Amino acid sequence: MRIEEIENIIEPVATSHGCSLWGVDLLRGKKRPTIRVYIDAIAGATIDDCEKIAKDLNYEFALEDDFIDQDYVLEVSTPGIDRKFFKADQLESFLTEEFNLKLKENKDGKKSIIAKLTKVQNNIVSFNYMDEEINIDFSDLDLCRLKPNFEELMRVNK
Repeated sequence: MRIEEIENIIEPVATSHGCSLWGVDLLRGKKRPTIRVYIDAIAGATIDDCEKIAKDLNYEFALEDDFIDQDYVLEVSTPGIDRKFFKADQLESFLTEEFNLKLKENKDGKKSIIAKLTKVQNNIVSFNYMDEEINIDFSDLDLCRLKPNFEELMRVNK
């Protein structure tokens, strides 16, 4: 089963609980695959949301022919403070934030860089990296993860 088909099963379940689907990771385990589902909500998803959605998804997956007689691990969680981004449009509300990026192609001899998001336009994301503006097609990223600013979080939470 493709990830898009799995997302089509998950999306209405998450929505029915007042949450949105943030993303899905399919991990190949030694004995059985893991389906890792990330959910979010305007006020933040809770552990209760995760539990309810996991319960409903186990039921929904049991009804799907592709999941019958398959052994898998289902994990449902929030994206967390160092959230991974699955689509370019998810980045729009994180302008000026720093990101840990893993590139498919080397940039200045590096595949892993830390850069500040400056613009999102369609699937092209712009970052400030070493005082240079770089434009990257989101599909050219192996990983795009928010780099939390713990000093700012400590200041805001005082």
